[in-house]
Amino acid sequence: KENPEEVSWLIMNDIHDRPKSIGHLMNINGNDSFDYVFFNGDIFDHQENEKQIIDHMITPCTDSFASTKPFLFVRGNHETRGKYARELKNYFSTKNDKGYYAYQWGPVFNIVLDSGEDKLDTHPVYGGIVDFDNYRIEQAKWLEEVMKTKAFRKAKYRVVMMHIPYYYPKYDQDGHGTIHCRDLFSPLFDKYKVDLMVSGHTHRYGVHPPTKEHSYPIVIGGGPQDGNRTLIKIKADAKNLMVTMLKDDGTEVGKYLSQAKG
Repeated sequence: KENPEEVSWLIMNDIHDRPKSIGHLMNINGNDSFDYVFFNGDIFDHQENEKQIIDHMITPCTDSFASTKPFLFVRGNHETRGKYARELKNYFSTKNDKGYYAYQWGPVFNIVLDSGEDKLDTHPVYGGIVDFDNYRIEQAKWLEEVMKTKAFRKAKYRVVMMHIPYYYPKYDQDGHGTIHCRDLFSPLFDKYKVDLMVSGHTHRYGVHPPTKEHSYPIVIGGGPQDGNRTLIKIKADAKNLMVTMLKDDGTEVGKYLSQAKG
């Protein structure tokens, strides 16, 4: 990293098999510099074959930015669906081939969680072949170990990215997966003092400041329809972390500023 004192990245979510959205959202970033792009789930509706992965994500990424800048990816609930879903890991490698991971880039320590499905594991659509409950429990145990590390504790900013937000739900009532994420992860985020959580899933963009229920802001990106798509921009240096959310016409629809710890 040329300048470890700073980092900036762009976040997209809920593209839902609309590959032209990737180039469009990259264009509204203009000439602003960035270090990488993060895809926060539901880039696809369901995975059917390799051609879909290439045509709907890899090619539009390469055409718009990925020939010079890296991208990272985490599954949304739609990436668990379709006959080709289990092959996704062959295209987007992560540490230890897990769907969740952590990394530090500049002053930001990032935690990436795979929130799994929003339905019960026993739902007929899965045919009894999934176990997202235990998968989330596994992540919660890993998460606390990561949060106890010196790197996490000493970082100026601690950011969580996960597809499903466990507040501000998609429907009037929370689904099972949403509630399970909240039960497992929310107490840890409060205890270990995360600075920001970024999600998607609801298709209702918004910047939600800290409340008595969550001690950190929750930023939710929109999508997938024209007029509701968003690009989230994060820039952090030694003093401040700034989140800016742009709608797909380039107008700013949200902003949040966090100051560095210490």
